[in-house]
Amino acid sequence: MKRITLALLCGLPFLCGAAAAVEGKAGETKPAAAPPAAFSGLSQSKFLGLLYSEIAKRTPMNNTSGPGSATANFHIDAAGRVDKVTIARSSSAKHAELVRKILTGLQAPPPPAGSFEGSQTFNFH
Repeated sequence: MKRITLALLCGLPFLCGAAAAVEGKAGETKPAAAPPAAFSGLSQSKFLGLLYSEIAKRTPMNNTSGPGSATANFHIDAAGRVDKVTIARSSSAKHAELVRKILTGLQAPPPPAGSFEGSQTFNFH
């Protein structure tokens, strides 16, 4: 299965939720997600847009950890739940824990391929 990488810049109000790189493509603004049961037959690009939107919603504009970054690998099961998070690298344990909390509580739409593996980089300012 191909791993997708999303990039998210956080901490600056005009950047948080606005900058994304999904296999070299800029993210699109998507409408609020409906309950996961409403998402049968999503395209990969639609799924990625909704996933990015959910991650951006859960990412705090301000954080008490200060500037830093963390990259996490994660797996989404067929129901849209993140069932595995691994921190690949982090500038501090606090940033790693913040990213883990953002991703573990995430409820995404069910992935079109039945499951999804991704990698997310968070940059906190």
